[in-house]
Amino acid sequence: MSKLVYIAGPLFSKAEQAFLESMVETLAVAAGLDPVNDFFLPHRDTPELDGDSSRHEVFDADMASVDSAAVVVAMLDGQDVDSGTSVELGYAFAKSKKLFGLITDMRAQPLPGSDLHRPNLMVWGVCEAGLSLFSDLTSLAHEFAQFVRRYNGNKP
Repeated sequence: MSKLVYIAGPLFSKAEQAFLESMVETLAVAAGLDPVNDFFLPHRDTPELDGDSSRHEVFDADMASVDSAAVVVAMLDGQDVDSGTSVELGYAFAKSKKLFGLITDMRAQPLPGSDLHRPNLMVWGVCEAGLSLFSDLTSLAHEFAQFVRRYNGNKP
């Protein structure tokens, strides 16, 4: 089943998974979407963590979900952007998907007079030269909801 939104981000701890799930709930409410039927969340929607699927099956399922999504929303916190998330963003960019990134990590917030180098230049570039990067979930949810309204308004 094709889903409108692909959620990218690290998902290797219960805390990361819980944050991504909370992010989906917030975005769904803001845009009037169903958090299960409209969002692909890899740890929830593929058997990735239960060990029953091969690496090939998981990779193929995730890439097919990026292909079918209209938008990718990525959690970009951490010392550096998660490598899998970076691949998903690059792939989605090459497929002309709308990209949003969320960076709540205080290490990525500029100090007055500083030249911040986060996120990585390539991640910054695929996120519309930083225009679709947000430092708080409320601002991201607002812009995301506006995108969804425009997207749904342009559907035949």
